[in-house]
Amino acid sequence: MLLFTAARAFFLYSIFPSVPILAIDLQTAMVDNNTVLSGLRKLLSPQATVALRDSPEYANLTDRWRKWHAPDIAAVVEVATEEDVQETVRFAKEFDIPFVARAGGHGATDSLANAKNAIQIDFRKMNQVKLNDDGQTATLEGGVTVKQVVDGLEAVGKRAVTGICECVGLSAPILGGGHGWLQGQYGLAADQVVSARLVLPNGDLITVSGESHPDLFWAIKGAGHNFGLVTEWEYRVHDMPKHKWYYQIFIYPKDKLEALYELANSKIKTQPAEAIFWGYFVKVPPLDPENPLVWFAVIYDGPKEKAEAYAEDFYKIEHKNVDVGEASMHDLAKLTFQDEDGPGCQYGKTSLRYPIGLKEYNVAAVRKVYDHIDETFRNVPELAGSFFLIEGYSTQAVEAVDSKSTAFPHRDEKILVTSYVQYAPNPDTDPIAQEFGKKLQDILLEGSDDPQHLRAYVNYANGDESLQAVYGWEEWRLKKLLEIKDKWDPENKMKYYVPLRP
Repeated sequence: MLLFTAARAFFLYSIFPSVPILAIDLQTAMVDNNTVLSGLRKLLSPQATVALRDSPEYANLTDRWRKWHAPDIAAVVEVATEEDVQETVRFAKEFDIPFVARAGGHGATDSLANAKNAIQIDFRKMNQVKLNDDGQTATLEGGVTVKQVVDGLEAVGKRAVTGICECVGLSAPILGGGHGWLQGQYGLAADQVVSARLVLPNGDLITVSGESHPDLFWAIKGAGHNFGLVTEWEYRVHDMPKHKWYYQIFIYPKDKLEALYELANSKIKTQPAEAIFWGYFVKVPPLDPENPLVWFAVIYDGPKEKAEAYAEDFYKIEHKNVDVGEASMHDLAKLTFQDEDGPGCQYGKTSLRYPIGLKEYNVAAVRKVYDHIDETFRNVPELAGSFFLIEGYSTQAVEAVDSKSTAFPHRDEKILVTSYVQYAPNPDTDPIAQEFGKKLQDILLEGSDDPQHLRAYVNYANGDESLQAVYGWEEWRLKKLLEIKDKWDPENKMKYYVPLRP
């Protein structure tokens, strides 16, 4: 575990202090704000709170994973009940105030910055996980994080499809489709939804399911950020197996990159539903002071014998080191630097993402990406804390779902790649970072099977992608989404996360 410890220690270098927020009078956002907001407080439950810019709690409540292009928050409402959500939305509608939802605080896309003097509807108090009587579903409140769901279900012998990063709220990934360790066996996170209780942009509360408002149910499973605020999910769960996960984490020399990803291409064709590939290009000077590491993990939901047999060929490629062992879901998050205390959850940096979905690795393009990363880290050391993430989930259960049955448009992709361009906040670095991230995305797009059509996962979207790239290139799909949008949100109140309507 020396390798893992050293890598993690370097990842956790000091985070730069957050930029101070000035106390700005709310009169810039609303007339007679004290009277108006005191009226809002009276509409809420005793457990709910309202924090203004000059409140001592404000800075902590509005702190986010990324403050660059973040929403401008005038007031935070910590909701505790569905009725609190309804009243806050109605209040915002009455006074024409923008509103955004917050649970984990990891939303990071350009359009969030368009929310000026907005109300942050903060769901973190609504975080209960309850196994239902049927034993096959659980009720998840809208503010639960990935870790809260994993821990809550493990306590009753269950598990479910979730994202990887523990501090991320689960609702947002579900709304965008939701990738995770278990998707090869059970499908995307969105595929686990039996029903959802949804506060509409006018404040009405409805239940959506296959039988109740099926058009909206279809839309929230892949494009859900555009339609309302989920207060509660009815969500499929599964029995915990007796075995733990088994991981094999390799560090390869950079000159073995081609051999590694040629092998990965061949392995994708027979990848079991229980197997995941997870890779990084990342600079860890204690392990290699000169070059980014080629970090590659084979993660398997099964016993050691099956896991090692599947990964046997990866051992045949010359490698610098390999860590192996059994792991829980929390251990996996920690091993991949996505646990609550890990770098994936650290605040204080500007973080840009440039996603692309692929059907296979173009090995020559992967080499170009690595070389460009290596060169950029040398020339622009401010960006050397960035990392390049390759998520190679199994897809059997994802592809088994009819692609027309949900709004999620990318079921045939085998690989999700994202550049995480991270650096200390600095306006001078911003354009360099954007050019860097876009270049990496363009290299992979040019080497893909369809260079004219970018496929970008909405939950990672930078915000400069076309609607087709995010929501699907089929003409009927976007047409259907826009029709549903105009029906359920005619005033376009939900327009701050990769919006269908600007």
